[in-house]
Amino acid sequence: DGTAIADKCPGAIYPLAPPDSGFPNFFNVLAIEIVFVGLAEAYRTGLIDPIFSELSVGDANPGGRFDPLNLASASDLEELKVKEVKHCRLAMFGWAGVLVQWPVTGKGPITNWAEHVADPWHYTIVGKH
Repeated sequence: DGTAIADKCPGAIYPLAPPDSGFPNFFNVLAIEIVFVGLAEAYRTGLIDPIFSELSVGDANPGGRFDPLNLASASDLEELKVKEVKHCRLAMFGWAGVLVQWPVTGKGPITNWAEHVADPWHYTIVGKH
């Protein structure tokens, strides 16, 4: 994690995978990710032509060109879009709760959950009562 050299080189960027660890170097992974995500976005926006002739550049939103389960034709698409946004908001709210648990309680989410299951009347969302 780079903490061993933090006192010798303050502010230095150290690769996440030490040499001879068997893991790829962070910067190699970052470069590969930038290339592939960049290619995907260039294809999506129409900067490059589709590789396969049956694909067309266009709207990549639900009901657009990516609909492998054919949900757009089987149901009300507008209702599905609203449900998707609502579920996204719930997921973001839940993730915010996971991130806030350590600063509030000093424990991680799994520990908090285990304590709440063991004693639900005393271990609640705001701490121990």
